[in-house]
Amino acid sequence: MIFRHKKYQLRSNFNTEIMLTIFFIFFFLTNSSLLEAQSANTFTKAEKAEISNLVRQYIKRNPEIILEALEDIQKREEIQKGNEQRIQLKLNEKFIERDIDDPILGNPDGKIIITEFFDYQCGYCKRMLKILLDISKNNNDVKIILKEYPILGPVSTLAAQVALAAKKQNKYAEIHAALMQLRGRLSEPAVFQIAKEVGLTTEQLREDMMDPKILKHLTRTRELGKQLMIRGTPAFIINDTISPGALTKYQLLELIADARQKH
Repeated sequence: MIFRHKKYQLRSNFNTEIMLTIFFIFFFLTNSSLLEAQSANTFTKAEKAEISNLVRQYIKRNPEIILEALEDIQKREEIQKGNEQRIQLKLNEKFIERDIDDPILGNPDGKIIITEFFDYQCGYCKRMLKILLDISKNNNDVKIILKEYPILGPVSTLAAQVALAAKKQNKYAEIHAALMQLRGRLSEPAVFQIAKEVGLTTEQLREDMMDPKILKHLTRTRELGKQLMIRGTPAFIINDTISPGALTKYQLLELIADARQKH
């Protein structure tokens, strides 16, 4: 390898560029102190200073290599993440599609399954409500699984607990829609005011929201999200694919059409 020859002279422009490129990659992708330790017995102080100067000059003349390196790193990370997510989707299919504690929109027996991870403080999640309701109403073969995934703070967790507790009063759909339609700041008083407005008995709700089963359900969903590397909301799973971020109605319908072809 080029850096292992102490007496190598940097006179060929072609070889110089090769060496500088390799040096830059090592400098950029590895710990600089580790690189320095590895090269301590390879170069003299003067030679290392010369290399450092040449690296600076090369980068100044070719600044695009920094962006290219970043793009290459990002692409590799995305490929690696996609591969790992596909593995986790297979391993966790039961928890994604058949968790009996998850609320459902649409046909509970629908063959086309959409799973949404959401947070009540997420503006993009709020925008998805109407789209999901329209799709569940107009597509009888679609089952939408709602994964309460409170990642935006304690108030999000409180809202998720309250929503899941509302199932015991058969009011989940009502409070879910009301929380998503809230345009003001979400707070504990706001959550319980909404609960009261949709007809929930708040005294029972406060007791039910602390049910260990609900807390375990939220923990289970949070762990599932981590395994699937879902770091934001909303996120959708359909057709063995994770789609992060908000989707248009057209995009969702396209994914549904693709899923139908596979069934």
